[in-house]
Amino acid sequence: MSRGEKNDGAQQLPTWWCVASVVAGMVCLVASFAPLLAEGDLGPRDMRTTSRGVVLGVALVAVGLFFMADRKGREPRRTSAERPPAPSPSSSAINLERMLLHSDDVLATLRDLVLHGGDQRGLEDLLVLLARSGLMEWEEAPVVRANRLRRNGRWWLTTPDAELDGEALERLVSIEGALNVGEDLTRGARGTDLEARVSAALEVPALAPRTASERGLVDYLLEGSEKGGEWSCRLRFADAVENLPAPLRVELDFQSNVRRGLMCVDVRLPGPACLSFAADAPEARARAARLHALWLSLALGGLALGQRSGVSRVIVNGLDWESGDCVLSLDLTSESLGALTRAVHASRGALPESGALRARRRADGWLEAVEPFMRRDDEAVCPPGRFREVELDDAPCSGAVAAACGARRVSDLGILEKAGRIAAWDSVAGELGDSTQDAVSRLMGMRDVTRDLTVAEACERTSKALVDGSVDVSDRRALSRLFVDGGTLASATRRARAALEAEPSPDRLRDALEELERVLSPLTNMGVYLDDPATVYRYFNSVAERIAYNRTVDDGGRAVRLVPDEYYSAHSLAARVLNTLGRSEEALTHAEELTRLAPLTPDAALARVRCLEGQSRIFEAVDELKRAIGYCSTVSDMAICFYRLAYMEWKLGRNDLAVACYQRSIELHPVMAQSAHEELSDLVAATEGLSPYPADEVMPVLTAGGLPAGELDGMRAQTRDALAACADAELFGVAHPLASVMLELNRDDALLDARRSLMRR
Repeated sequence: MSRGEKNDGAQQLPTWWCVASVVAGMVCLVASFAPLLAEGDLGPRDMRTTSRGVVLGVALVAVGLFFMADRKGREPRRTSAERPPAPSPSSSAINLERMLLHSDDVLATLRDLVLHGGDQRGLEDLLVLLARSGLMEWEEAPVVRANRLRRNGRWWLTTPDAELDGEALERLVSIEGALNVGEDLTRGARGTDLEARVSAALEVPALAPRTASERGLVDYLLEGSEKGGEWSCRLRFADAVENLPAPLRVELDFQSNVRRGLMCVDVRLPGPACLSFAADAPEARARAARLHALWLSLALGGLALGQRSGVSRVIVNGLDWESGDCVLSLDLTSESLGALTRAVHASRGALPESGALRARRRADGWLEAVEPFMRRDDEAVCPPGRFREVELDDAPCSGAVAAACGARRVSDLGILEKAGRIAAWDSVAGELGDSTQDAVSRLMGMRDVTRDLTVAEACERTSKALVDGSVDVSDRRALSRLFVDGGTLASATRRARAALEAEPSPDRLRDALEELERVLSPLTNMGVYLDDPATVYRYFNSVAERIAYNRTVDDGGRAVRLVPDEYYSAHSLAARVLNTLGRSEEALTHAEELTRLAPLTPDAALARVRCLEGQSRIFEAVDELKRAIGYCSTVSDMAICFYRLAYMEWKLGRNDLAVACYQRSIELHPVMAQSAHEELSDLVAATEGLSPYPADEVMPVLTAGGLPAGELDGMRAQTRDALAACADAELFGVAHPLASVMLELNRDDALLDARRSLMRR
């Protein structure tokens, strides 16, 4: 053992003992001098005691300091290798993702990177691609934000203050593509041929869809749906597409017909200008765009065929970015998909010869228009009956629709009283001819055969307008509006609404009110829309409300007849005018008619709340809002109700509950978020000790205060079940608005794609 090792192992006093010795010595010194300071003059005996205390104190302090110094001297010196490493300076490597997400102007940030980021290892290829993309030459560029998509992990650039098209949009997509491909190149093998590596990165079928965190949402949305049905087919395909990490943005629409095993996909194809990052030469850019178009179309076809959803044939139509013309069409089955994929690999950039491909090259290297194998609105893939007016269909519902929607007949899902007039106009509009005589003759013929009184009245008023010249036969838009919405009540409500929106004088408001009451009086006096033993008359603001009514309201088996939108609107406008004029008691009569007609419509409840507020009946207003929150069918309606409830709670002096109501409104939906934020800030600033609650405490606070918390689980499950059942039953006129309600509850790109597929083209 070396000397140093032996000394290091000798017994040492612990550090705490040394410190204690010093402290004890200081205490002795203070205690010894205290009598002297207090009395000034001490006797001999006291002086001896003081002297001894001073000596002891000095000794203890000296011993403690000595051993502390000795301990420090015994500590071995560290060699440079043994010393703790000095804190290293921040790495010079930038974090590109954080740069983009933190940037208020992404294009300016990227220009700065191109100019000064040449020393950044791993970004060399990206800087070249950005320089090619047109980034540096873009003058007067808009403010751009960068978003990292949750599902596929790709960059998506947006312009919050401008809507781009044409060359500007192509340049934005090129910069976006440069970012995505540049990231791929940093993860791939290095090489000398940049264009070859970019071409390989554009091979979309080689990219596996990512497993997204939204997997649980998709499984939830498919829960209880028909296996192999329309809803499952559409949502699974949309889910796979949104998880595909394609290097350029994918914008598509699609239709499917699982009964025939068909799907048709329309996808926008980025042209050569969108791939300016891929090469310097125009011909090389056109080649890259053609290859990307083929690879993207093949990838989409493979996703559609690979979802085990019963689809055995997929038509993929590539649409030109600007014109919208079909420039590429693929007819794919499992066999033709494999054969065409091999042919594209072997073609080295040329368009392969295949019976499953329609494409022609233009002189500039891009693609010219071709006839598609099938269009997305062809009856084979998109039967028109899917979009029929459910109000006119008295066929019995399927078991799934009956269970999910509480409907006996398909017409029990309807909400539009004017559906009959819409259908009648659609059937006659193309047969009116070019002359007034022909048009009147055709309308009178329809009047004589229709069994719908409102259609007969529409034929008569439209014919009269044609004859007296107030509308011309060539103005089909005006004729359509007159036929469908041209009644006296509709005209009065339009004028009253215009008056309210114009911040009118009291005299103009009174004129509008007088006209409304004049057209309403005959209807109310005759009790046209009063319930009777066989029929109830109802209004619904949404399909979701109709389904909630079917499921929860017992109408005694009576038939539900829909009241015209104009009748509901006339009462609503009359209540607003009267409240504005300070006549809230009269307004309440109209509001109570609204709640009778629309017992599950929050809009009607809010009209009544406004009347109660005008009479300072705040407790009743709170009760009305609590009931409305309980039966809301959409999250946006619930957010509005919580916003109004916040004000009522403030009126009652319950500021803490007002704060929670504002917060819940903001959490639920942005419809009232700005106003709620402003009023919440004002309330907190004006009230000492008041502050917003932590997010996880808002609902418990509401519950503790005797208010509804705005639970969404029931709304979500009811909407999901109805959506899946109606989509599988091909009742798309009902399924589409239900998908919109579900999007408010769960914002998701795959759900958005599936919702678009339920729209009439």
